[in-house]
Amino acid sequence: MTKVAIKNENITSFGGIYHIMDVFSKLGFEKLTESVLGRRGCSGKAFSHGSILGSLFFSYLCGGDCLEDINALTGQFRQRPGTLLPDADTVGCGLKELAEENIVYRSETSGKSYSFNTAEKLNTLLLRMIRRMGLIKGSSVICVDVFRISLMKELKLCIK
Repeated sequence: MTKVAIKNENITSFGGIYHIMDVFSKLGFEKLTESVLGRRGCSGKAFSHGSILGSLFFSYLCGGDCLEDINALTGQFRQRPGTLLPDADTVGCGLKELAEENIVYRSETSGKSYSFNTAEKLNTLLLRMIRRMGLIKGSSVICVDVFRISLMKELKLCIK
């Protein structure tokens, strides 16, 4: 037999995301993001990089697969007290601000050009988040294979 519990609080289909938001908050990801990526805007009123990445990430975890899905979820996110996340337009602008120039490698043997992007700040942020979650040891050296060129040379981004 199924038991039914009567709850006085609001229950939403995305209620599980609130727990993940709490975990992110307790781990200090907002401050970590600002320390790696810097402050956004000069007036102090702009959404932080942490809020922008949080909005994108939380939307993805709720099944969103494009920026516009964020707009459909902001109402759900706002039901969590103290939560204010940017809309899809702000997220798009914030992500453009984080873009880095591509690096072009031209092969001497084939003459072909290869374009790649190391996204150094974002990779640094990801590795520091992983370290903060305790998934790697503080003294570990992690190398991320960014791009493999035809002569089997590797460009590696190493964070110590």
